[in-house]
This record gives sequence, C-alpha cells and structure tokens, in this order.
Amino acid sequence: MESYIFTGIGHAAGKFPITNEFIADALRKGFLRGFDENRMAKSKNYLEYKEKNPDIGAFDYFVREKMGFNIRHHVTPFPPTVKKLNYAESSLELGVKAVEHALKDGGITPKEIDAWFVSTVSPHQKAPGIASAIKSHFVGFKNFTPAFTLTSGCAGFNINLERAIEYLKAHPEAKHVIVAHTETMSSFLTQRVKFVPFVTFADGAASVVLSRIETELPQGVLGINNHQDIQMVDFVGVDKYWNLYMDDSLIKDRAIENIPLTSMEVLKKTGWNVSDLDLCVPHQTGNAILYPAAIALGLSPNQVFLEAQQQYGNISGATVPIAYSMLKQQQKLNPGMKLLSPMAGVGGNYGAFTYLVPELKYQKPRLNYLFAGDLKGTTALVLGASGTLGKEIALDLAKRGANLILHYNRNRENLTDEVLLAKQYRITIEAFQADFNVPSEVEKLGNLLTQNERVINFFVNAAGVLMSRKEGKVLNVNHYAPLQLFKKVFPILKGTALFVGAAAEDINVPEIHEFISAKRSLHGVLASLSGEMLKTGNYLIWYMPGILDGGMLRNINPNALYLFSSEIGQAQPLKIDETAQRIVSSLYIPKVVGTHHTWENAMVVRRDGYQLEVDI
Repeated sequence: MESYIFTGIGHAAGKFPITNEFIADALRKGFLRGFDENRMAKSKNYLEYKEKNPDIGAFDYFVREKMGFNIRHHVTPFPPTVKKLNYAESSLELGVKAVEHALKDGGITPKEIDAWFVSTVSPHQKAPGIASAIKSHFVGFKNFTPAFTLTSGCAGFNINLERAIEYLKAHPEAKHVIVAHTETMSSFLTQRVKFVPFVTFADGAASVVLSRIETELPQGVLGINNHQDIQMVDFVGVDKYWNLYMDDSLIKDRAIENIPLTSMEVLKKTGWNVSDLDLCVPHQTGNAILYPAAIALGLSPNQVFLEAQQQYGNISGATVPIAYSMLKQQQKLNPGMKLLSPMAGVGGNYGAFTYLVPELKYQKPRLNYLFAGDLKGTTALVLGASGTLGKEIALDLAKRGANLILHYNRNRENLTDEVLLAKQYRITIEAFQADFNVPSEVEKLGNLLTQNERVINFFVNAAGVLMSRKEGKVLNVNHYAPLQLFKKVFPILKGTALFVGAAAEDINVPEIHEFISAKRSLHGVLASLSGEMLKTGNYLIWYMPGILDGGMLRNINPNALYLFSSEIGQAQPLKIDETAQRIVSSLYIPKVVGTHHTWENAMVVRRDGYQLEVDI
C-alpha cells in the first residue's frame, strides 16, 4: 500500500539568540511596555516559586514558566529595525537552509523533488512566490517541476501537507515533494512596543521531504484536516504596512476551543483514541493555550512536546516541523510512535494531522552529497586549478560528476589528485600547463583546448596573481590571458562562463592597485561582451567573493586587510571550500544563498559574503 512519509526533516533559525533578559532589559528601559515586573515580583504564585528557585527573576518566571518561552532566535541583533533587516537573512535564506537540511537528512538530491510547497506570511518579496525562489536555489534552468506558494501562517504547513498528499495521489509519476514553512516574524516588530510579541515571535524555517513509499502496513501521515474559523479573521494578522495586530485574549479563547475539536476529528478519521497517543506535537503561542487545550483532550502535560516553542519561540507554521526535526535529532522518533499535531492561528486557519513513525527501513538515507551527479556528462575547464580556490572548485565539480580540464602553471603537484578523482567519481581529467605571463604558452593552450571537436560546458577562470615584480605580469595573468582563452573557447562553449573577480574592486586598497585595475578592466570588457553570450544561449557571471580564509589576500598587510573587511562589512572570512561550492552552484543554478547579485548588461555580477551598502 502507499504511505506518505517524512523521509527527510530539517530546520534553520535566525543566528542571533534572544534571551528573556533582552526583553526584560528593554522593558526596564522603557522601550517596551505591557508588563509590570514589580507587581509580578509581589504575586503569591511567584513568591512560592521563588522559594524553590531563588535565582529566577519575576519576568523570567512569567515568560518561561507561565508563557512557555526560554529563548528565541532573530535574524538581527536585538531589537530588530528596518535597516538591520535589510542586511539580514530573509525568510528565503532561512527556507533554503531548512530545505537543504531536509534533503541531506533524507539522502535525496534536489533533482529528485517532483514539486515544491512553501508557505509564509513574511516573504522576502511580493512576487514571484517564495516557493519558486527556494526551488531556484537547488535546480537548474531545465527543471520544470511546479512550485506552489501559500500565504498562510500558523496552519500553513498543515494546509500544504494536505495539498502535497493530494498532489502525490494525482500524479503517479511523482515520488518526493518538499513541504516547507519559513518566517522572519521579527520583521513585524519594528513598530511594536508591547512586550508579548517580542516574547513569542521568532525567525526560522523547517522543511520535510514527503515521500510516497510502498509499505506493508500504513505508515507516516494517516489522517489530516483543515478548517477556518471566520470569527478569527480580523483579530490576528499583518496589515499592508507590515504591522502586526493581534487580540491576545480572543486568540486564546478560540484556539483552546479549536485545537481539541480538530484533534478529535483527525483521531476519529485515523481510528485512534487519545489513549493511543505517544506524543502531541502542537503549535500555538505557548503554555497558556496549549496546556488547557491538552487538558481538554485528556492529555497529560508530559505528553505535549513544547521544546520547539521553548527553544525557538513561535515561528508560526514552522513550529511543528521544527519540533519533528528536533525529535529526530534527539533520536526520539521511534518506529511505531503515534503522534498528533494540531495547530491554530492567523486567519482563523486551524487543523491537525496524525503521524505514525515509520519503520527504520523506510527512513534510511541514500546519499551523502546534496548535488551528487548533477553535472554527469558535462565538461568543465578550470583555469588556475592549482590555486587555493581553483583546487576546491575542481574538487566540487568532480563530486558533481563533471569531466575536468585543469590548467596549472608551475605547481602541478598542487592540483587535486587527478587519478584518485577520476577513479572515485568516474570522470575523465586532463591537465595542461601554461604560464599566463608568456603569450606563446597561452596561445598553445588555446589551441589544445579547441582541438578534437570538444565541447566545453563550463568555463571557470580562477587564475590570478596579486602582486609581482615582473612588469606587466599582474595585467597579463588577471586580464589578457583569461580574456584571450575565453575568446578562443567561446565558439565551443555550451553553458556558462564564470570569472572570479574580487571584492577589492568595490573598495580602494592601495597595496594592490595594479591587481584591482586588471580585474576592473576585465570586468568591464566582459560586461560589454555579455550580449553576445546571451545570443548564443550561454550565461556569463562575474563572481566577487569577499575575504577568504586563505589564498592570495593573506599576503596583504593585516592592518590594510582589517580596514578592507570593515569597508565591505564582512565580519568573518569566507571558507574556501564553501565558497567553491557556491561558485560551482552558480554555473547552473539560478540562485545561490549567501550571495547577492545584480546585472550589468547581460552579465550577472554576484557578490559573495558581502553586499553594497543601501541607504535606508
């Protein structure tokens, strides 16, 4: 029989942990209001609690014990502001990370995904939808699988889960779909002064790979329902000015009623009783709603999993899948467990699903590399493949299945082990030597590259020299030789050309003026040629990484390097291997998380690890 199983689960959160003390301090300083700490400190309940917990303050007692929140994560330092959010991760980046984690967890490659279902109420842009944007970070231009964006909050994941099951039933050829929810709830707090939203709302995302699998007995999602309480439609939401509005008491009253109703309905549909449940994994604001709802269902507090709320806050529709991800990481999703997941919130949407944790044989990951085999049958030329970055680019291309043509100058031993790579990834590798400061060697290389009617799918220039005492060498290596080879290869190029530029092009660094001039001049020439590239169906990218944790820039004076990093606003050096992965992804995947791109004529200019300052 067919079962619908979470074969991969993953989550991501804003990188700034916001403790209860951050919010308490803002209250004391008058930036927030709505809570009287002195009054709470005199309350009978708190005084009784303090006798056993002398180190816990009145605010932390109320927020952690009564409301159910210990920490939440934002994409900016506290407090969130419009300008901070402009430079922070968006719901898009968080969603991409969550999907990536889910794919890795399930051992499934992006090209195996047959449809993408993503929900949010805090999109990074109005259009196109966030599902299309997330998909474009994982697959190439020839992938035509559908992407569905849902504007829905607390019940968004549940609504999309039901739609995804319907899609799989309607498309027998489909096997795996993504169901994800992502939010930056802190983006709704820039104009708020009431403390409750700051206590509850946070930024994060979660995703599952939902797979249709033949099983002997029913497994995975067994029952699901969705409803809408129209009484709630005007009492919690976000207006057209991006301002949050909510009626706390009405939300509480309706949610306490709706959660048990939808839960009992889905339990009946599944054929379970409350007594059959091992765990309830719900979503709503916290203890004040979920404990009364659990009592109404006949569940004990220890049957309700609330660690997601306690450790990540209220992330709307992402809370339930985050909880499942946490349970899996904690190795608590044991085969045969019976789970109930109800949720209620924005727009009055509410619903629930039941989940029978499948046997281990239906959960086993199959791959350990996200983009394995993506480039099988293609050929990539890497100039400067013996350099620090070039070597990593070649390695990543090999992992993805591309046949390699590697250029080096004097240090062939610095190339990635050609024989080992060819054997391990079942690819072919050729290596050619050429000194870019010797015109005859550049010409000879060009002739070798264009013989035998070969086709090159990816042209990557990672060659470069920062400084030299030889007159003209910096210009030759960084401009003339790569341009000459590109023009030579252009007639046989059937794909993408990518040139590695430098963040130093945006900032004046006197020590490497000649290097910057060479890069800027090549940059300009390629932008003018990009129209011709587009006419032939090829793609041209000028890739500008920030400061790397190795490579040429280590030769710059440390003081100059520090000033350089401050100018571009880069806090930490980029890791070489991760930068190489983003460069290779850029060759055939439209969007790459962690980068910012603009267009110059028909050429994409992609900045990695930093972005130009925007005046707000």
